[in-house]
Formats: sequence, structure tokens, C-alpha cells
Amino acid sequence: MRKDAARNRAAILANAARLMAERGPDGFSMDDVAAAAGVGKGTVFRRFGDREGLVLAVVDEISQSWRAESAALLEADDVPADERVITFVATLFDHVMAALPLVTAVERVSSRSIACDASSPLTHQRLVALVAQVRPGADAEFLAHGLLAQLRADFLHHLVNQCGLAVPRVRAGVISLARGVLVGDLEPAGGSATMPRL
Repeated sequence: MRKDAARNRAAILANAARLMAERGPDGFSMDDVAAAAGVGKGTVFRRFGDREGLVLAVVDEISQSWRAESAALLEADDVPADERVITFVATLFDHVMAALPLVTAVERVSSRSIACDASSPLTHQRLVALVAQVRPGADAEFLAHGLLAQLRADFLHHLVNQCGLAVPRVRAGVISLARGVLVGDLEPAGGSATMPRL
């Protein structure tokens, strides 16, 4: 990539991220991004295709560090698996909250997104692998989906901005749910759960 092309790409991504953070996921246009980045609108469209492509590229850029961290957790055999699950959930929560308008934007343009990951199978598969190490035989696939549902930007936005819950309280609650999944009385995969007697 030529230096000017790389510079334009970086300027577009930085300004798109700034506009999303300032105006919310629906408060910007491709024209706005082009003007802020000092490039022509055609440059933005050629580089990213459309608004969805731009949003996905922005979130991909900001989530690289977390994706690397989650990959390292899978290899951290010196750390107990249950601690790795909690770390996975806690760090993903922190990442989503730090970039909430951006993650909200990517969830709106991509039905496949989970939290900061536009390629949801990757995040889900990593969490499935960790949960399965802690609870062999449990339905790790479903449990991972359940945990990740608590980390969606729209849900966290609702809790913090609509329900008025403080971020530390929400974070503690999400981690508590994760701990419950790891130590609770779980049906085996494919089992038939029944309601407990009252």
C-alpha cells in the first residue's frame, strides 16, 4: 500500500471512530467521514465499499488487541481454565464498554457480530473451548452463547443508560453470571432440563 493510501486509510478510520463516538452509531454519514478525513467521498467508498464496510473496518481496527488477548488465553495452560473464562468475559466487557458507540454500530450493521467481533464464530468458538475445559460434558456451545449475550452493546447500553446501573455494578454482575455458569448445576449437553420442585 502506498504511503498516501495508507495515510488516507488511517485518517478515514480515525475520523469515523471519532464521529461514531461523538454522534452515536447512526449520527454520521460517509460524507461526514470524508470531510473530516480530508479526502473525497469516492475515496471512502472505494476503500470500504459502503457504510457497513466502514463500520466493520473501524471495529476490526480497535478490537485487534482484545482478539490477540483472547487468543493468548487459549494457550495459557499455566492459568486454570476457570480463571481464563472469567478473564475472557471481564476483558471483553471492558473492551465493549470502552468503545460502546462503535460496537453498537457494528452490531446494527452485522447480524453476525458478537460484542467487538464482527466475525462472531471466532469469539464464540474460543469461549466454547474454555468453558468445555471447565465443565466437560456440559452444553458449552449454548453456555458460551448465553454468556456472550450479556456482552452485547445494546444490552449493556440499556443497563447503563436506560436502567441507570453503574458500570462497576454491571461488570460485577456479568462476572457473577460467568462464575455461576462454571460452578452451577448444569445439564449435560443434549440433556433434558426439568423445573426444580418448589
